[in-house]
Amino acid sequence: MKSSSIVLATLLASGVAMPAMAQTAAQATTVAAAAASSGAPAAPSPANAQLANLAAQDFGRLSVDGNTAFEELSLARQAIYDGDLDTAKKLIASAQTALETAKADNTAFQKAEDELMPTKTRQQPPRPLASTGKQVAWLPIDGELVLDETVEPTPEKSAALAAANRHLKAGNTARASEVLRVSSVDADYIIAAVPLEQTRKDVAQAAKFIKSNPYKASEALRDAENAVRYASVDIQGAGQQSAGTQTAPSK
Repeated sequence: MKSSSIVLATLLASGVAMPAMAQTAAQATTVAAAAASSGAPAAPSPANAQLANLAAQDFGRLSVDGNTAFEELSLARQAIYDGDLDTAKKLIASAQTALETAKADNTAFQKAEDELMPTKTRQQPPRPLASTGKQVAWLPIDGELVLDETVEPTPEKSAALAAANRHLKAGNTARASEVLRVSSVDADYIIAAVPLEQTRKDVAQAAKFIKSNPYKASEALRDAENAVRYASVDIQGAGQQSAGTQTAPSK
């Protein structure tokens, strides 16, 4: 993304380059069933199994349309700054359409805001009590693999992580997990999400004011950008941890 470096793992690549793994668990199930019927032994790598299991979780998929909408609203803010209100208006309208499509793509997950992280770092202050916040629908729009914070960075590990992210961006999750496995790189998958309904309201507000009050339209788009929250999932390349383990978002 142009405005935020943020995507979530889904599953085995379909062979088509798509924005960061916008495939579903059903595809992995089909692949597994085909392997079973052929008599081939199922022996996924630990990292591969983790990526596959993540797809069955609440935030196991990304919203391609949500990602598109978020990029467009960021571009619209820039257009407003540049004084190009016609372009901004078109981008806002396109973002609205993409959000309407995203609303029906079944990728949103339910969480209270305080169950997610305000920044990408996992070093958040502890929250002693269970969340009592209102559950809202969050649209997963982007994400990336980052080196686990307990791991000492080296040029080799950074290079392996960069390669894994390139494979994820191309939709090849099998290759990405293999890179992590052979490199024994422990990584975190950082998911970015936006509150679906509030984002729709912010973009609608921007559409309302883009001609009469561009500054107010820009403020509404800024509010949408500032609403991004994060969650993380451990991916242990060396396989010391059971597959599919999801870390609780730092409180």
